[in-house]
Amino acid sequence: MNGTENAMRNQVNIAAYYISQKNYTYDKLCWMLAKRQLIAQRDPKHNQEDRIKEKAAQIYFSSAPYDILCWLIAELDILMKIGKI
Repeated sequence: MNGTENAMRNQVNIAAYYISQKNYTYDKLCWMLAKRQLIAQRDPKHNQEDRIKEKAAQIYFSSAPYDILCWLIAELDILMKIGKI
């Protein structure tokens, strides 16, 4: 892993920590991740509540751990912020 990747990983870890400290419900994290994934996939329906609900349900039933959801949200936030997505 090079320095840039390491710095990015550290940024994501810190952002994920702050997300976890907000004590969002598991449902809310699923919703947040679903919305970001749809935006990242450039889904033209990313703002439609039914589409987000469908994606959030998929995430919910995947039973990903709380900390992983926080990490994935943080990663997508940072990638979108720096223009990689």
